[in-house]
Amino acid sequence: MLGYALVAPVVLWRLATSIYPFIYTAYLSFFENSPIGQVHEFIGFDNYVRMARDPDVHDTIGFTIFFTLTSVGLQIVLGLGIAELLTRPFRGRSLARAVNLLPWAIAPIVIGTAATWIFNQDYGLINDIIWRITGARPLWLIHPTSARFAVTITDAWKNTAFLAVIFIAGLQGISRELYEAARIDGASAIATFRYITLPLMMPLIISIGIFAAVYRVTSFEIVYALTQGGPGTATALMSYLVYLNGFRVLDFGYAAALSMGLCLMVLIVGLVGFALLRRSWTRST
Repeated sequence: MLGYALVAPVVLWRLATSIYPFIYTAYLSFFENSPIGQVHEFIGFDNYVRMARDPDVHDTIGFTIFFTLTSVGLQIVLGLGIAELLTRPFRGRSLARAVNLLPWAIAPIVIGTAATWIFNQDYGLINDIIWRITGARPLWLIHPTSARFAVTITDAWKNTAFLAVIFIAGLQGISRELYEAARIDGASAIATFRYITLPLMMPLIISIGIFAAVYRVTSFEIVYALTQGGPGTATALMSYLVYLNGFRVLDFGYAAALSMGLCLMVLIVGLVGFALLRRSWTRST
């Protein structure tokens, strides 16, 4: 009984903050619920049918997939590169590692607000550099394609530092004797990375990739501060669409259905990631 009593506060806290909101959101998705119309009416799967037919949802799912794959891919590639540099001995390495963490330490809403200035057409830093070289000033946040790349690049820049720190820890766990043996055998730096570093780091890469992908699917702040989902819904993520319908339109039933769709996307990302992780562990063993 003492064990149950000690565990009970944590269990009750998780039930109150996680399980109950999830169950209530699933329940609410089957209702038309709006405080404006003062209605709470059971409508079955109508919200899900509406979601399947909503062109904004189709665009949002497409951008969410693009945003997740591109941002996570950039974070992994750049994070590995930064980790390789920061594991080599050089003067000021500790300072360089601290500076590397600065983007990750800044709040996402601040990053997004600063990015609106950086990508500004007339006086933004990036356009100033491009104008000095080519004489052109791209409309980064007005054209749908460039706005999507702006959001994705901003997110990758903000979060690459965290992955780099994780990869530094992974690289430090690889025995130096393997690299010394490879050098004695005449292996090049590329061959060493391909046949030693990458296989041994692959379980860690996939693991951190799963968590990064889940956070990208559910991310909200950078899109809210940088583009507010525009132009149109070109840069709207599923989480932002839930926000719009739940807190601006106050259509709680439809927002709940969108939340369940977002939950399904997170579940798919997790299942695919863990399948890849299991395969990687099987190969390494």
